[in-house]
Amino acid sequence: MRLFRYLDAVGGLATLSTKELRFSNPTGVNDPFELTPRISKPSDELLLDRLLAEHLVEDYFRSVCLPRGMTKTESDSEYHAVELPRRFLKLQDQEGWEQKASRLKWEMIETFSKGFRVLCCSHREDSILMWSHYAAKHAGIVIEFEADELFPGMELGKHFKEVRYRSSPPTISALHVDVPSFHKAMELALTTKALEWAYEEEVRIMMPTSLLQGIDNHRFRVFDPKGIKRVIVGCMMDAQSSEYQKIDRLADEPTYQHVVFQRAALHKDDYKLQFATRPKT
Repeated sequence: MRLFRYLDAVGGLATLSTKELRFSNPTGVNDPFELTPRISKPSDELLLDRLLAEHLVEDYFRSVCLPRGMTKTESDSEYHAVELPRRFLKLQDQEGWEQKASRLKWEMIETFSKGFRVLCCSHREDSILMWSHYAAKHAGIVIEFEADELFPGMELGKHFKEVRYRSSPPTISALHVDVPSFHKAMELALTTKALEWAYEEEVRIMMPTSLLQGIDNHRFRVFDPKGIKRVIVGCMMDAQSSEYQKIDRLADEPTYQHVVFQRAALHKDDYKLQFATRPKT
């Protein structure tokens, strides 16, 4: 599959020079409506099961009962007779549940972001709006790559997540019976956007941090230059700028001899972009 990555000139040059694709923390998205799923209330049975979790009972003993000089047996009895009904009824109350749901949402997002990073791409290279928003007002770069050739030995396609565009946020469960169901819920939250964003035709590559290099928010993976197929320079990039000159030199490097280097230009008759290929030297 061919995909396109929009970047400003500095980011584009860094990507091509270091041969590293940087994956972002999913909490760093620019749309305040993203990662705001509706949280469905769990069944009474599942809620009780979670409230009886061993770590909650143990935490109650250590933080509440032990300082009062109570034994573990006495603490367990008090938890089941007093604390458990209190917590259950609080979550049954609508106001209490809404407060808990809000906390749960951010706890789930934080947990998920520790294990995954995201690379945002598009199916198209000619979006005027995307050039404006993500490629420095048409002074940046778009890089086209073939996913199957980018990381040799990796089946990159299994990490692709097509973004869905909807009129309202998705609903996910507040509690999950296992890790796969949790991941599925968070993927749904991260790949659903408002209809207004549909022009992006976005694909997100959701990569486990275990498959990436780097630490904290600087997570990347070195790519094979053969996977890069085209580099498009924005129509507003100054041909005399240092960035343009550096890209021009990259085009002559043996590493990128197979890549088509183009310059975007405004179509003379329509509101669209056209691309002229740089002659090989």
